Amino acid sequence: MTDEIDPNRCQYVCPRKQRQCKMLPSTSLSTHCMEHVLHDPNLDETTKQSLRIPCPLDPLHSISPHDLKRHIRKCNQRPIILGPFHRPQCNSGLECDNHDDYPKTIYDNLVKEPLSNNSTHPDCYLSNTNLDELGNRSRKHLEQIGSIIAQLVQLNLLQPNTCFVEMGAGRGQLSHELHACLKEESTVHFTLIERDHQRYRFDAHHRREHQGPSFERYRLDIRDFYLSELPSIEQSQINIVIISKHLCGGATDLALRCSVDAQRNTQRIQAIIIALCCHHRLLWNDYVGKEFFRRINLTPKDFSLIRALTSWGTCENRHRMPQDGKRSTNDGISFPSTVFIRTTDRSTYSKQRLFSIEHQEQIGLKAKRLLDWGRIEYLNENGFNAHLKVYASKNVTLENIALIAIPTLPSS
Repeated sequence: MTDEIDPNRCQYVCPRKQRQCKMLPSTSLSTHCMEHVLHDPNLDETTKQSLRIPCPLDPLHSISPHDLKRHIRKCNQRPIILGPFHRPQCNSGLECDNHDDYPKTIYDNLVKEPLSNNSTHPDCYLSNTNLDELGNRSRKHLEQIGSIIAQLVQLNLLQPNTCFVEMGAGRGQLSHELHACLKEESTVHFTLIERDHQRYRFDAHHRREHQGPSFERYRLDIRDFYLSELPSIEQSQINIVIISKHLCGGATDLALRCSVDAQRNTQRIQAIIIALCCHHRLLWNDYVGKEFFRRINLTPKDFSLIRALTSWGTCENRHRMPQDGKRSTNDGISFPSTVFIRTTDRSTYSKQRLFSIEHQEQIGLKAKRLLDWGRIEYLNENGFNAHLKVYASKNVTLENIALIAIPTLPSS
């Protein structure tokens, strides 16, 4: 911090921003503002507690003790139950110890390779087919969405009287593009589940439409989502398709547990199609493949090790460089690289490691598939026929594997 302390302002120094608080002292008893009065070293604890207390719902902010009852009713962190489909922790795994501390043989014996993708032109399913006019990032997102829709077409899932539930929807672009394929079907419904607030949501484009598919969005953690009692599903005998693009880490396991429970209760799940990613963020408590791990004599600590190895699966992205030392994009724009390892330096760099970069990548990919196979086993044991499939090119995304599951018995 280089600025001088202003004696007329709150004397608290914000640790993250490394600057003095800009508020004014709120009482003659303290040199701190009311929000930071708990950090005043010149006040005793009794005086502090009479002026300010941490919020019982979120200790990151404080409140006046006289305002406690009113604040509890309006605090943004208060638990809000959206309806009978909102059941806290209903998709969580059993409580176990999370461990944060060489899957080759197990992989070769148990795991089947993902099926190859036979869809050649996924962009034909998109509303905006002129992808060349888009930037690199937007084009890659749309190519992935087109590939997921192509999987739905191959399974003949674009049917009327269907509710598409998008887990971890984000801005809802997947449902938005899927809507373009079904915009004449008034019996199609889209339900978007997302726990965070999103700006520039794609479903806002359909808010005032009175014809075609309907949209609804719930700001809800998948962990607390009880799909069987969703109003749009309860009120009519509608089929259900679970979809998601890049459902991060343990959210995939929560979605699978939610889907299995809904199938057990309704027998109306037609398919599950989830593009996988972020295996390094998995937690043992949430993971659905615990029985698979126990059956092959792997422990939670082994799970943590395998989870850590999954980050090696993207070594290709970090270390493959062209000869001129610049990283290029599909837009034809090149940026000078100062932090990436040049192609000519890769052999020298690899000698400092236990494995070469190519070998690391193979280990990382096998670790990912081993974790995914626990999910496959879970679905197969609970009435689904599941498999992994390459749904997009590696040039589009390194996380190019989708989990696809279909009920073994036809839904009623």
